Amino acid sequence: MERRLHERVTVRFEAKVTELNNLKLSACGMVSDISEAGICVAIPLQLAPGDLVQLEMADSVLRGHVVYSRSESSLFRTGIEVERIRLGATEISQLLQRTLSEAMPGAPGLDRSETYIG
Repeated sequence: MERRLHERVTVRFEAKVTELNNLKLSACGMVSDISEAGICVAIPLQLAPGDLVQLEMADSVLRGHVVYSRSESSLFRTGIEVERIRLGATEISQLLQRTLSEAMPGAPGLDRSETYIG
């Protein structure tokens, strides 16, 4: 039985995740799915719920906080609730914008006129 509140969109985007209160905690990984509630990324770094993080995908930047981080083999499946998005100008960022618009309608920053990252 499916218990998720939001439908997930399966994706394969490379991302760099950085813990904003300790910039030395940073790792590259793979975003596996996006939903209205947030983004799931597999990284070789365990973060704690509540950690403020920045995700860099192509020339786009997303900020949010960690909801969970679970060990899966040598990686940690990490759920991030996105709070702000700053989209870049490349074709991959346009693809990211379309994907985020489908999965996270109304998320702050999806409209290219919004440039604020809090």
